[in-house]
Amino acid sequence: MIVVGLGGNANYRDRFHTQAVALKEAFTTKHGILAEHVIYLGERPESAPDFVTDKSTRANVLSHLSTIAQQTGPSDRLLVILIGHGTSDQAEARFNVTGPDLTPSDLQMALAGFPSQTLALIHTGSASGGFLEPLSGPNRIIITATRTQRERNATEFAQFFVEAITGESADLDKNERVSLLEAYQYAREEVIRFYEDENEILTEHAVLDDNGDGTGSEEAGLNEPDGSLAARFQLGGISVTEEELTQNPELVRLYEERSQIQARITELRVLRDAMQEEAYMAAMEELLVELALKNREIRAKEGNGL
Repeated sequence: MIVVGLGGNANYRDRFHTQAVALKEAFTTKHGILAEHVIYLGERPESAPDFVTDKSTRANVLSHLSTIAQQTGPSDRLLVILIGHGTSDQAEARFNVTGPDLTPSDLQMALAGFPSQTLALIHTGSASGGFLEPLSGPNRIIITATRTQRERNATEFAQFFVEAITGESADLDKNERVSLLEAYQYAREEVIRFYEDENEILTEHAVLDDNGDGTGSEEAGLNEPDGSLAARFQLGGISVTEEELTQNPELVRLYEERSQIQARITELRVLRDAMQEEAYMAAMEELLVELALKNREIRAKEGNGL
C-alpha cells in the first residue's frame, strides 16, 4: 500500500505523485505483483483515477488496512510506504494527510491486525523517526528517513528509495530481485551523496529496525543488529494470495524451494570475509544460477511467463 500525504504546494504534490506512480508501475510490471494487490491512496485521486485507489485520509488509510487484514493469511506479507511531509510536537510525530493527520498510535492499532504476517513500513518523510519505536515489533521491518522526529526538514530519501525499487542499481547481489535491505542501503548512501554534492549539511539520517528492539540502525546489514529480516524481504517474491496458494500445492513447493536457496545465499554472504574471494564468487554464482532457474519455474507456474 502506497500512501501519499499532503504536498503543500504544486511542486511537492507533483513530485510525490510521480514517485507513487513509479512505485506502483514497478510493483506490477518489474516485480510481478498483481495490480489488485497494490493500493495507492493519494491527495487528489480525481487527478489520476486510473492510478489512485482512494483519497489519502486518516480514515481511508485505517479502513484499507482493516480490509487487508481480513483478507490476508498468516504467511502473507504487507508493505506500506508513506510518501509526504511529517511534523511533530511534544506528544508524537504525525504524517500529514487531508483532515486529521496520521499518527503512530493510529498505525499501532491498525497494524495489530497483522499478528503473524511479515510487515514492512517505510516512512520516507520528515519527522518519520518518531514512528519507529512505537511500531517496532517481531516480524516487522521499520525504515524511516530520519533518525528522530526532531529532523523536520523536507527529505530526499523517497526519491532514492523509489530509484532502488524501479531501477537495477540497488540489486547488489545481482539476483534480479531487490530486498528491502538493498533498497535501504542504496537510498541511504545516495542521500548522503546528494547532500555532499550540494555542499549542504546532512539534515536527515535514515535508520532501519527489524529486530524488534525499537532502536534503528543507520549501518544496517547482515552482520549488524538490524538488516537480516529486511534482506529476506525480497520484492516480487509472491504474486498470489495465501488463499490462491492453497489451490496450488506445486507453487507452494516452488516458493519453499526458492526460500531455501535465498537462505543459502544469505548465509554465504555472511561468510564472505572468512572465504577466499574466488571460492566465494564461484559458490555465489552457482546459487544465483539456481535461483534464476527457480524464479523462471515460479513465473511460469504463476502464469505470467516473464
